[in-house]
Amino acid sequence: MVTLYIMSGLPFSGKSTLSRKISEQLKLPRISFDEAWLEVEQKEGVVPGVNDVEQWMYINKTCEERALQLLRDGHSVVYDNLGSEYKHREKMRNIANEAEASSKIVYLDVGKKEVNRRREINLSSKERHQVSDENFDKALKTFEPPRENEITIIYNPLQDMEAWIDTEFS
Repeated sequence: MVTLYIMSGLPFSGKSTLSRKISEQLKLPRISFDEAWLEVEQKEGVVPGVNDVEQWMYINKTCEERALQLLRDGHSVVYDNLGSEYKHREKMRNIANEAEASSKIVYLDVGKKEVNRRREINLSSKERHQVSDENFDKALKTFEPPRENEITIIYNPLQDMEAWIDTEFS
């Protein structure tokens, strides 16, 4: 069945890394908020909107529309964007339902101490964009792990990623 895989976890938990690996290994399209932002900037020079909130809303809507179209076209999708709060995941489940697709949460079970450590490392390595203190703290406070009523696949970073994908997605 066509499925929307919704990534969920704290910032710096490894959602983008895992979503890329799932996408590659299963040959599924992947939608990434961060990559969509860069794509729009490169294409249009600037993300439309008069402030950060409007720009965020524009990119978010772009990602949602892409996901809906891919699902309607019969493609399962790995969705790497805003799976941190129940309401965001619920909105994506509704989009999957609209396309007559199923949805599953892919939850990265990484604690606050570890994501803080990873963020500190990134301050030096700059392997990925840095999240401001304000946004990072907000994300830590507002994060809601998946609930019992959500269909969830849990990934622990101590597991071998490729073997885990083979097991969970076969």
